Amino acid sequence: MIHSSTCLLIANIFAPIHGGSANVYASLCRLSPKGSMIVLAARQNYDRNEPIRGWEEHDRDCGYQVERLALLRPPILPPPRNRLVSAWRLLSIDLPIALRALTGAVRLIKKHHVGIVCIGELNSSAWLGELCRKLSGCRVIYYIHGEEVTTRFEAGSFGRKRLQHLSRADAIVAVSNFTRNTLLELGLPSDRIHLIENAVDTEHFCPGPVDHQFRQRWEVEDKRLVVGIGRLVPRKGFDRSIEGWPSVLEQHPDAHLMIAGDGPQRGELESLIAYHGLQKSVTLTGPLTVADLLSAYRSAELFMMPNRTMPDGDTEGFGLVFLEANACGRAVIGGKAGGAVEAVKDGETGMLVDGDVVGEIAGAVIRLLADPELRSRLENNGLAHARANSWTVRALQFHELCRNIAVQAPL
Repeated sequence: MIHSSTCLLIANIFAPIHGGSANVYASLCRLSPKGSMIVLAARQNYDRNEPIRGWEEHDRDCGYQVERLALLRPPILPPPRNRLVSAWRLLSIDLPIALRALTGAVRLIKKHHVGIVCIGELNSSAWLGELCRKLSGCRVIYYIHGEEVTTRFEAGSFGRKRLQHLSRADAIVAVSNFTRNTLLELGLPSDRIHLIENAVDTEHFCPGPVDHQFRQRWEVEDKRLVVGIGRLVPRKGFDRSIEGWPSVLEQHPDAHLMIAGDGPQRGELESLIAYHGLQKSVTLTGPLTVADLLSAYRSAELFMMPNRTMPDGDTEGFGLVFLEANACGRAVIGGKAGGAVEAVKDGETGMLVDGDVVGEIAGAVIRLLADPELRSRLENNGLAHARANSWTVRALQFHELCRNIAVQAPL
């Protein structure tokens, strides 16, 4: 039986949220053949349980079909006080959200004659892919970034089940060789793992003038701006960046660190800024609009996200922000961990540091701010590297994968 190659992408984290996976999925949808991608996404952030800013405008103007439910997975809540509270949450919150997600997915599959479901978050949505296959006979693809298969889980948790889900997939997309090798180490068959490396939208992320209005709004007009962009979680290394900033200021008193994004580590980062007395030298902007993110890249002298691998195995699968910064003509500093070693060509497009060594992080910033010739060389190489890795090619790769598995016999 030949299935339709129309793909339903199910993603908790989707544009206009800015982040690696959200950008990946939006780029795939925008650049795939018209009508070949349908999206089921959320209207609210599950981690803060509040509306996603700008989702209506995004969906109206994006050029592909997006349908949204309030949530696709339960919101993050404080630990239950007892088993009774846990049971009440399961019955009143978790199960109704799951039922609405399943009903919405099946409705879209039937309405648009979907033959393939692509699951964007293995850990929270694998069950949805499995049930969609059982109810509709569709093929299932899991899009794997890295942390989903490197992070260790407690016994009895999803960690023991993820390999079962992956082994039943019709195809698995790996965003980097690091991620692909991790999947192979888990014992998954190589013919079912497809490398589609992350890329960058070079039409949007491109060199341009410094945005002086942006600088004025954040009161950094006369500063040498270093920008970091990403979800505020420990593996990104923003805490180590802040800890090393006093050393940077000793050599470059006019340096200013701007970190754009939000996440569960925000309170800890605010405390670090206060502890080191850096309120006038470090800014946490929170989430920025797509336009402001472009302004942040262009207004910076360099980009920094010194990612590291956490004790539980959580690591960066690739690091799309490095390519975005390169595409805007900026040198980058990344961590020697996970797939970032593929995104950043050490000594060519940027510098790689040990994301756990504060002195090494600060030293890289100090060196790049002090050496305009080195910075210029990295900028030029980074721009060429980004332009060679455009999303147009990657979207066609993904569409071809969908077409191929649509005609395959079921597993």
